[in-house]
Amino acid sequence: MHRKIFAVGDSHSRRCFEGHDQIADSRVLVGYNKLDGKTAYNLEHHEKKLLRILNPLHDKELVFCFGEVDVRLHIKYKHLQLGTPVQQLIDKTAWRYTSYVHELRKAGHRIHIFNVVPTGDFRGEDAEKWKRGLTYPFTATFEERSSYTEQLNAAYGSYCREFQIPFIDIYEYLVDDQGQRREDLIFDYAHINNSCADLVLKHHSFPEPD
Repeated sequence: MHRKIFAVGDSHSRRCFEGHDQIADSRVLVGYNKLDGKTAYNLEHHEKKLLRILNPLHDKELVFCFGEVDVRLHIKYKHLQLGTPVQQLIDKTAWRYTSYVHELRKAGHRIHIFNVVPTGDFRGEDAEKWKRGLTYPFTATFEERSSYTEQLNAAYGSYCREFQIPFIDIYEYLVDDQGQRREDLIFDYAHINNSCADLVLKHHSFPEPD
């Protein structure tokens, strides 16, 4: 608990900060990530579980990592299921997430929203094994996922300014000239590695401890 910054969120809140000496990844408190697989859109539905994580961290800076699961599965699935335009789904996802975080901040939680990480290639044996275990169809192409990510980050930025939520926007440092994950940051088919934590500290300012 000596670290002043804790990551909270989906699996990227583990891999982006795993083993870092200044930002604690999402497994530090209980040994595993309690919010793995949760979407930004439905985060408020998991409030009881979330508050059990947040309440012991009331004096810490919190990095919220949600949105990649929305990009990977939720947005395309709801578009096909309901016929709702993608842009409308993206905007509603960003609004639901940021407005909920706004309420959590008003309750005293020191939350910073982290941009959605660049999408992976989802290729290889491990990716195919993951796909076989899905209960939702995985139909969004790489190009679609990249577009969703960029649009969702833009919406996060807009709503974070409206709600005065600190926004950790380092996406440009996570991708190469083609808009794909930087080779040196790749952990696996979906995740980037904990070098991300150093980029967060380099490009985002956290308040000094009280």
